[in-house]
Amino acid sequence: MFETYEECVAYLNANRDGKYDDFNSKIVNSTYPTLGVRTPVIKKLAKQADISRRDDILTDFFADTEKTYDVVLFAGCVAARKGDYAATREYLKKLIPLFGSWAHVDCVVPMLDWTDVDTFLADFDYLGTAAGEYEVRTYIIYLMNYCLTADRIDFALDRLQTIEFGKYYVDMAAAWMLAEALVKQYDKTLPLIESKTFPKFVHNKAIQKARESYRIDDSKKALLGTFKRTQ
Repeated sequence: MFETYEECVAYLNANRDGKYDDFNSKIVNSTYPTLGVRTPVIKKLAKQADISRRDDILTDFFADTEKTYDVVLFAGCVAARKGDYAATREYLKKLIPLFGSWAHVDCVVPMLDWTDVDTFLADFDYLGTAAGEYEVRTYIIYLMNYCLTADRIDFALDRLQTIEFGKYYVDMAAAWMLAEALVKQYDKTLPLIESKTFPKFVHNKAIQKARESYRIDDSKKALLGTFKRTQ
C-alpha cells in the first residue's frame, strides 16, 4: 500500500523502461515528458494507493511542477477509483484539464463505470463545449461508453452534433463513437450518415471504422460504403 505521492512517483521511476518508452511515446503523443512505464503497472499502482490518503496524494500531484505523462495517468486512475462521488467529481474537474494525451482520456473514462450516468452527465456537461481538446474528447468517450443504449442513444447523438470539430483527437473520438453507435444502434445512427451531418473526416472515418468491425454484417457494410464523402 502506497500512502504518499512521493512513494508513488518513486515507484514509477523505478519501473521506467527505455525501450518501451521509445515505442510508446510516439503513440501517446503526450504534451508531457514520458517515463516509459507500462500502463498495467500504472493502473496497478493506482489500485495500491491508499484510498484514505487520496486527497493527500492528489493534492501533492496538483502541486507538482514537473509532471510527466505517466504521473498524470496515475493521478487520473486514482481520481476515478470507486469511492465518494462528490470527491471524485471535484478531483476530475481539476484533473481533466491537465490531460495531455488521448490515452489519459481513454484509460480513465472506462474506470467511471460505477458513476451514475445521469448525474455525471449533468455535472460534466460543460466538457462538451470546453476549449481543451482532451476535455471534449473526455465527454465524447463518456457518451460512447455509457450512452449508446436504447434509452440514451437519442441524447448521445444529439449531443455529438453540438461538438465543435476540427481538432484531431476530438474528430477521432467522434468517428469512433459514431462507428460504435452504428454497431449498437444502427437504425438510429444511419440517418446521420445518410444526411452527411458530420464533417467529411469524421463522417468517412466513422464509416471506415464501422466497415472494419466484425459486429456489422456485410450488407450493412456495403450500404455504408455508398455514403463515403468525396467533398
